[in-house]
Amino acid sequence: MISTIFLPFVITVYAITGFSPNIQPLVQMLGACMIPGNPQANMYFTLYGFNTLDQARGLIRDLKMGQYTKLPPRVTFTVQSLGAVVGGLLNYVIMKVIISSQREILLEVQGTNIWSGQQVQSFNSNAISWGALGNILYAPGGRYAIIPFAILIGLGVPIPFWLIHKKWPNIHADKVVTPILCWTIGYLSVGINSSVFTTFMLAVFSQYYLRKFRPRWFRKYNFLLSAALDGGTQVMVFVFTFAVGGGSGKVVDMPRWALNPIGNPDYCKRLT
Repeated sequence: MISTIFLPFVITVYAITGFSPNIQPLVQMLGACMIPGNPQANMYFTLYGFNTLDQARGLIRDLKMGQYTKLPPRVTFTVQSLGAVVGGLLNYVIMKVIISSQREILLEVQGTNIWSGQQVQSFNSNAISWGALGNILYAPGGRYAIIPFAILIGLGVPIPFWLIHKKWPNIHADKVVTPILCWTIGYLSVGINSSVFTTFMLAVFSQYYLRKFRPRWFRKYNFLLSAALDGGTQVMVFVFTFAVGGGSGKVVDMPRWALNPIGNPDYCKRLT
């Protein structure tokens, strides 16, 4: 039910901006309100309330990419269905191999620029904090009471930009997409986030250089370029994981240079 309600809004934003809103904290918050004091129930609530939406978003995204690359929708959906079955089995095998070979790194707080257990650890810790300790940590007066109130704060963030646009329209403050801005600021505060630099470079190349100086090429091939980069990245991640990154147990060290320094790839002090 929750996925059904939120899916049209999430997909609309994703289709227009390329940004996928993360509603997992909101789902966990709702689960904590409906079933307080039960972390296991909160985990299942998140599983069916958020993960199903994420799966639907992936299916719709691939159908859109298939349309851009002139693939019949039935063919795309058939391949998606087969991929879901094969991928489910393959993911389990890969997960077992990686956990066995990279266990120590996955248990670290920060991990490395290749391996991190942050997502799985956060899924478990959030279920405990919201499910078991929600009324202590997130209630008014609690240590993290600001988090539920952040929803109201987020509703107010666009107002200054709207007022600036009304006063000085030439500044184009209406072009500032505050949800993406706020989410990105929060993303930069955790873990290894070197990928943000590459993302911005690709965005500038595609949306500024190609759109402005190669408009004909942009209109004809930009969507195809996007699909190629998306698919190519997934293939290369798989190859890199086992051939270079140590997914099979053997790590091949890459040359050290400015964007692959010794120590923290973000040039930040390593957490201890």
